[in-house]
Amino acid sequence: MASGSHVDVNERRLRPIYDCLDNGNNKKAIQEAEKALKKHKDFQCAKVLKALALLRLGRHDESSVILDEIHSQHPTDEATLQAMAICYREVYKLEAIADLYENARKNCPDNEDILSALFMAYVRLGDYKKQQQTAMLLHRLQPNKNPCYFWAVMSIVMQSQSSDDEKLAKGMFLPLAERMVKKYVDEKKINAEEEVQMYLIILNLMGKWKEAYEVVTGPLGEKLTSETFYKERKAAELFSKMNNWPEANAKFKFLLKENPDHWQYWKDYISSCIKIAKSNWQPQDDGNNCETDYTIDMASLFMDQTISVCSGDRLLRGPYLAQLELIKALRETGDLSVKNLGSPLTLLQDYFKLFGDKNCCYEDMKLFTNLISKPQQKDLIDSFTKTLELHNSDGSIFFAPDVKAMQRHLTVMQLARYLGIQDSMSVEEKISLARECIQRYQHGLEFGKDLLITDIQLSDNFMLMAAHLLEEAWEETESQQHLVEAIVHLQKGSKNCPANFQFKVMLIHLFSVLGAYGPCQQLYDSLEVKHIMNDTLGYIISNHMVRLGHFAAAGANYGSMLKFFAVNHKETAEYLIAAYKYGSFNKIFEFVRFREKLQNSLQYACAKVESMLLDLMLETSHHQSVEQMVTHMEIDPSEDGAPAVEFGKLCDNRDLRILEAWEKETYDTKAASDFSFQEEKAWLRIRSLTLRILACAVSLGQQVSNSKALRNGVGSEKKALNEILESLGKELSEHIQEYEKKFNVAYKYSLRGPSPTRIAKYLSDGHHQVICSMIETILHLFKMQSEDLEGSENEKQESPSQKVPEILAGLLVKYKGSLLFETDGKKSINAAVIENLSLLAETMSHSAILTGVCHRILKPLKTSWNKRCRKMKAETPPPQPAVFSNFTKLIASFDACAKDMHVATRDLDPVLLSIDLSSLSLDESEESDSLQDAMIQTDVLKNIESSYQTTSREVCELIHNKLQYFNSLKL
Repeated sequence: MASGSHVDVNERRLRPIYDCLDNGNNKKAIQEAEKALKKHKDFQCAKVLKALALLRLGRHDESSVILDEIHSQHPTDEATLQAMAICYREVYKLEAIADLYENARKNCPDNEDILSALFMAYVRLGDYKKQQQTAMLLHRLQPNKNPCYFWAVMSIVMQSQSSDDEKLAKGMFLPLAERMVKKYVDEKKINAEEEVQMYLIILNLMGKWKEAYEVVTGPLGEKLTSETFYKERKAAELFSKMNNWPEANAKFKFLLKENPDHWQYWKDYISSCIKIAKSNWQPQDDGNNCETDYTIDMASLFMDQTISVCSGDRLLRGPYLAQLELIKALRETGDLSVKNLGSPLTLLQDYFKLFGDKNCCYEDMKLFTNLISKPQQKDLIDSFTKTLELHNSDGSIFFAPDVKAMQRHLTVMQLARYLGIQDSMSVEEKISLARECIQRYQHGLEFGKDLLITDIQLSDNFMLMAAHLLEEAWEETESQQHLVEAIVHLQKGSKNCPANFQFKVMLIHLFSVLGAYGPCQQLYDSLEVKHIMNDTLGYIISNHMVRLGHFAAAGANYGSMLKFFAVNHKETAEYLIAAYKYGSFNKIFEFVRFREKLQNSLQYACAKVESMLLDLMLETSHHQSVEQMVTHMEIDPSEDGAPAVEFGKLCDNRDLRILEAWEKETYDTKAASDFSFQEEKAWLRIRSLTLRILACAVSLGQQVSNSKALRNGVGSEKKALNEILESLGKELSEHIQEYEKKFNVAYKYSLRGPSPTRIAKYLSDGHHQVICSMIETILHLFKMQSEDLEGSENEKQESPSQKVPEILAGLLVKYKGSLLFETDGKKSINAAVIENLSLLAETMSHSAILTGVCHRILKPLKTSWNKRCRKMKAETPPPQPAVFSNFTKLIASFDACAKDMHVATRDLDPVLLSIDLSSLSLDESEESDSLQDAMIQTDVLKNIESSYQTTSREVCELIHNKLQYFNSLKL
């Protein structure tokens, strides 16, 4: 009774603290916790809740002290343990949660709640061995509870999946899991569907298809009730895996009778038919009761029967497409003597008659257009066009009377574009067709007057088609007027339909071609990219931000991307826990794969490295701030140090097909995406090595300036920093030599594909030479510490070398230029000058940091030299070593180069130089006369101008920042 009242008193004392934490009033929570602690100074839970409030106020150090104190006391109280687990989750110390509950288990070995929490802690860590052991401890406590037993089984299965040794997985883990479940089957202890699913998972992984089929069709199969026709579908899949095609065919046929529009069933049914026909299988009896279609004619007949059964009010596409899929499959596998299949041309024409007014018609038909020859493809489009009324007798445009007619016209245009019929058009014809599309788009808006703002307008694809045609006209003529015209019309389309992401993505591509990142950020923000889209769509802007000199926007975007990736790991752990709790064992594989794909994401690795490089470039105006930044980032320059990138495991999660262009690409899309992935990895490796080199050099400078640290480091087991820096320099040089063969020339990507990195410019113009040369200088100066400065050979050498400022000055001469250039009387934007100067400013920032390291090494040498000179009694002191005067010259050269770069970058500001971008206006466009178009065009040009101003300002600020940096490096 006394114990119970004590618990009630504690709960009453804690209630105000919980309420304050729930309401986000953390300061009040601390006050309430301190009140409780005055009455009971060893009240563990009150201390932990105070630590949680401190943590949420950002007072991490104070919170950490309290948590460490309570952790060392090995608490067992449930409320205290839960509060500590929340604290550790918020700071992402998952190992500490497991250790906390492991200690509690040792003190209370029979506490089921502590064991359950310990199991979930190991789930978060992905420690499958410890999961298994903890689950078995739980099972021994509660031998009649099945879930704990199956947690152990699933943990064994996960060990098999995570093991690198396939023999161990198939020879030990899976057989053990099978025996454990078989024991429960034999003892008739299987109670739930999830437990049967667990058995099927194990049998599938072991390739025991026959045993799995027996489970599905036996008494255990009666428990598989959550999904309609699950047993039939599973049986069909198992028959396919056993190569029992007649039985598989019969099952798929049954499923198709129940669901005639299921496309995967049709594909599996056709595949089984062809395999049976090739094997010449015949039913053993007369075949009257045989449900298997064992000839192609029988399959064709079944399709005809299905079409006649489904020809009601709502037509189903599946059976019609299945006829074309059968012909396609037969051609791929070698033609068999078949009758009654029909001509692909006729089947495609019939399909268009039935479904031409549906959005999906184009996507369906393009799969089968290669079944007909080139002349037939043209005949097909001509036959479709004849069914449309497009022009009046006087040649003027005849607008579609209803939505269906408009959609049929769109389908024909999309197919014509896909089949390459637009490729043969002249530039004038493409521009004319684009302007007709814009008129049809404008007319089609009438059909969508009642649509919600979140709906896509019915005629939007006309506008998208026009934009693609204008872009092609630009590619052929290099006249940027066509680009601006496309941008103006897409902006108009985006205003009419804010929900259409295709317009926004294409606008981002077009603005980036003009070197204007400012409007891209607004468009990207309007896409409302959230959660997983940071990974799949982040590439749309990530290569343009720093390239076009918008450093502030880059910092914000990388921050939001990294926040998603950090939160993802926490959230997927909670999904895994829920999957174990509810027995959704199939989902566990999916969540683990999902977590691994995101953890090894290319976008994540790039954002992590680029964000750190950006901070080192922007947030540093003197060398002390660089040293603080490197310490804060906790970069370990050693081989496996943070931020470690496992290049062999990187996943390309980019969605490169977001923009629909309705075309057969002129180059291999897969080859382009594969090359892009290799290019991204190569650029990431260069950037990652650059980051580690900068961090290593800064740490080396700190070590030198602190003589005590230097002495202590001599006997250390860790590799010396100067050796690490030397090996990083060699590694960078080796990779540069390798990449120069492959990436020295920019790959020609489609505007609708991935965007290129800066690697081609970086390699071809020799930016890497700056880093390599500075590494040599730093290592040379480092060796001078152990040598006698006076009279040494170093005095004769020109060290530090003036090579780096000369490289930068040479690149500046090559890069600087006007924002507008004129060819054949036409003015165009010179976007390359923006990209080049941004890259040069970044290279100069890296050289500034490395020069700061040289200063760190030379400063103690200069001080010691001055002391020696003062101690000498000779009237004429010895001449000062050349290294000090050379360093002073080096700083002067950098200073001069930075000032020249500042002037060149300032010239990018169109307002400062009174550059008139209206020369890109649409003089020749018949459509630019309307007031709305003129206003949009003015806004577009203002946005482009504003973007150039931002680039000029941010790059100038960066260079000014580095000027201060160089000026602070006086010996």
